[in-house]
Amino acid sequence: MARPIGATNIQPFETRTEVATTSAQDVQHLARQSDLVPLEQFKALLRNQRNFLNWIDTRHSELVQAKKQIDPDGRGPKDAVYRKYRWYTEQQSLLEAINGFEVFYKRTVIALAKSIRRYVSPQKIKGNVESKVLWVAQGSASFISLIFEHQLFHNLDTVDEATNMLVGAKRYTPSNANGPLAGRVRALQCIFQMRHTLSHNQGRVTQSDNAKFSSLGYAAVHAEVLDPGRDHLGEAVRDLLQDEALNFTSWLLDRTAGFLGGVAQQRPRSRKTKDRIEKFVGPHAALDALVWQ
Repeated sequence: MARPIGATNIQPFETRTEVATTSAQDVQHLARQSDLVPLEQFKALLRNQRNFLNWIDTRHSELVQAKKQIDPDGRGPKDAVYRKYRWYTEQQSLLEAINGFEVFYKRTVIALAKSIRRYVSPQKIKGNVESKVLWVAQGSASFISLIFEHQLFHNLDTVDEATNMLVGAKRYTPSNANGPLAGRVRALQCIFQMRHTLSHNQGRVTQSDNAKFSSLGYAAVHAEVLDPGRDHLGEAVRDLLQDEALNFTSWLLDRTAGFLGGVAQQRPRSRKTKDRIEKFVGPHAALDALVWQ
């Protein structure tokens, strides 16, 4: 039964003065992630998605089997209905996975910036924060978070700019068609274009989307809808994103070690810095190889 119009138990949004939030510690699937490094948080997100999609499949199978046992000749759960909502769930969870990958980039950069801030020259830092954002910032607001949080990390140039500011290295260089990671860059750009299509066009491939996919070397049928369940598309995207999150973290930690090795003469490397990097980003053999005081 639909909720009666004007029900008093739900406050209309236009009369509200607060956006409801809940502590991550109180959300079961997030509580175990809150203290993890960004890489492990992203891997946990993908693991939860896989478990959720598998749960939907097993529930449907169990319902079908139960119905057959109770009434072999009766009508059971409709496969068409299951496929419809399974597809919808696939589409929305894939969007969440790609968004989660962007958040992984952002969290990793912020965590590293906080860890090595004292070694990074202020002349290297670029970026603008709106005055009104600074004006209303309260409490223990981190200016490092304010610098990076508003940036769009579904652009690989933004990722390169951020890592170059911090450790003087770029991983992707999208403008270099012959770069060592050109194939991976093209795949990531296609995935971020899928994010755009899912977010802004409800998954329907517009003429503009079609042109962008084509420019990256991927075929997509105009006016049709992205189908994450077809040909294991969603699974393939998640596999690539997880692999790149792992490789990016390892690469960044290696370049961080190289950067810190180069500034040692100017400022001794503090053992606390290594501890912070390992706690907030992760460990790496290149960090272990440095001399810490």
